[in-house]
Order: sequence, then C-alpha cells, then structure tokens
Amino acid sequence: MKLSMLFPETRDIRVVRELAVRSEEQGFHGMWLGAAFGFDPVMALALAGDATSSIQLGVAVLPTWPRHPIVTAQQAATASAATGGRFRLGLGPSHEPVMSMYGIPFDRPISHLREYLEIVRALLADGQVSHQGDRYQVTGFLDVADAPVPPVLLGVLREQTARLAGAVSDGALCWLAPAPYLHDVVGPNLEAGSTEVGRVTPPLIAELPCALGTDREALHAMAASDLGIYPQMPFYRAMFKAAGVPLDKGRWTDEMLDAAVIHGDEDQIAAKVGAFFEAGADEVVLSPFGLGDDPAGSQQDCIRILSDLAKG
Repeated sequence: MKLSMLFPETRDIRVVRELAVRSEEQGFHGMWLGAAFGFDPVMALALAGDATSSIQLGVAVLPTWPRHPIVTAQQAATASAATGGRFRLGLGPSHEPVMSMYGIPFDRPISHLREYLEIVRALLADGQVSHQGDRYQVTGFLDVADAPVPPVLLGVLREQTARLAGAVSDGALCWLAPAPYLHDVVGPNLEAGSTEVGRVTPPLIAELPCALGTDREALHAMAASDLGIYPQMPFYRAMFKAAGVPLDKGRWTDEMLDAAVIHGDEDQIAAKVGAFFEAGADEVVLSPFGLGDDPAGSQQDCIRILSDLAKG
C-alpha cells in the first residue's frame, strides 16, 4: 500500500527538509509539496534530496502557464539528479482566477497541456526536442549528465484531463476527487486515453485532506480556514457537481466533507483510505490538518495514525 504525505507550505526551506526526513522515518512512500505562493517547490525538494535516501519527493502540482517547458525540464532534471532519481514532477494549468493574477490568458488548457507535456517529456527522455505546434514552436536540447528521467504527472479533475493523462503523462494526480468519482470517471478515462495510443495505463494517485476527529463543527472550521478556496473554484465546483456532491455558495457542505476529506477516528480513517485504494488508486496522498483548540497537536496525532497505517 503506497501511502504518502502532502504538505502545502513551502514558506520555510528548513521545514521542507525536516518534513522530508521525518516522512521517510515514518515509513511513508512519498512526500509531495504544493506549489502555490511560497518557495519554489522543485528547488526545495532538490535541497531535501541529500537528507533522505528512499522516499519519493514530488510536486503537486506546478502551474504550467508561467514557466516555459524548457525551463521546467531543466528544473525537473536538476531535482532528479539531486534526489538520485526520486523526484516526481506534477504539472497542471492551475485555474483562471490564479492566472489572471499573473496577467496570463487562460485559453484552451487541454491543447496547452498536451503540447507542454510532450515538450517536457521529450527533453527529459531524449535530451532534445523539435516541436512545431499551435501553442509552442520549440527547438532545443537539454545537456545534463547523470540525471535519471523523472516521471511527469498531470493534475486531473475531469474526463478530458484524465484522457490526456492516460495518453501523454506518467500518472494522474487527483486532488479532492471522491472515491466513486475516481472509480466511475477518472479511472475509465485514464485507461481509455492510454488505450487510444497503445500504452500501459499510468498510475492513478488520489490526494485528499485528512483530519483526526469526528467533531463536525471543528471539521467545518478547518475546511473554511484551510480549504476555503476550493468550493469557489470553477473546476472544482464542476468536478463536485459531476460527482453528484451537493454544493453551497462557495462553502463546504457536509456532503463535500464526507466525500473529499478523510476524517474520523483511527479505524474510520483506515477504512476511508482503503476505499480509495478499492476505487482504483495506486497511491493515496494525504494532507494532514489539525482540529480544535490544539491544531498542531491534532495534526501530529493525525500523522502518527497515518504513519502506523503506512507501516502496515
């Protein structure tokens, strides 16, 4: 059972290194970093590479629009070399409201992603690329020694990105997707995309928040504070609607919490994690959050429970 950790913060480089070391000691398969507005997560994980020896280190997910694909390939190759081949690169288009903050047009994300992934994967695998597409016209090479080729994964929410992930990526990263939706929508489309091009279906990785506790009021307070942006984002709202999960006006509903946040006591958490593996996930990645008056202590208790689960 591949059970991994996801931490959203990259605001302290030293903490990233400590989290990587601790996650390895606690028996987790991998550690993922978010890529919002802190330190660059690729560089942060590269710096953590020499402090660890076995844990997989990945970014979930790096926005594509602000970075040229050649630069992304350079970063990924550097991190792969620094971690001894344990780096995983997750890519995604982010969201229109975020890209509008950067002044970047958010136009036809599927065709953008297809070309972007093709360029990055060609550079990492072959060291060179000649791509003349609608979105990118790129001729370049990557001259790096002793850099293992890292897997390039795609953030997936709906059918089109799942099919694209199956066709041109090394895996699908699904944040907040309920287990039945993974089983009924993401998995079949991931397989269909790979079948269309005659390749093996890549891994399906489920990513979810996790909290140890049953207090519904405390869960809602945590979701409003730490996850409040997601019910307001069009892509996530569309995914929840397609999954049949009732929505509110930009707020977490009870149904959303139960579908997309792993929570409960120790046995309930274990059962809910198991449901995602049964739904077809090859790896489950959990982002631990604290509840109540002592959120830091609650978070550490949550991580302890998950560590025991990871060790079997």
